[in-house]
Amino acid sequence: MTDQPPAKPSDLIYEDTGAAAPLVYFDIVGAYGTMNGSVEVELATRILVPKPDGSTEVKFISSGRLRCSANAATNLRNGLDAALKMLEQPQASAAAIAAGKLN
Repeated sequence: MTDQPPAKPSDLIYEDTGAAAPLVYFDIVGAYGTMNGSVEVELATRILVPKPDGSTEVKFISSGRLRCSANAATNLRNGLDAALKMLEQPQASAAAIAAGKLN
């Protein structure tokens, strides 16, 4: 598979619903699979549970479940790849600037 930027559909109509759409935060993908041609992804969030002895226990709880078609999963992957590339760019330029300075 070649690295190509995600195609932007020209006929896509996106309507912003403001705060009506839920925000999903997650730390890990707990599980994934397929069923009847659909992609299934379970998202999980890390929590700290206090114990009576003063220590804490780390647990993961379900924070979301994604169900979509293969086409929608590809679009999601392309969007995530593009966002990750955006994160890489500032770090590379910051490292070059830091390397060029003398103390």
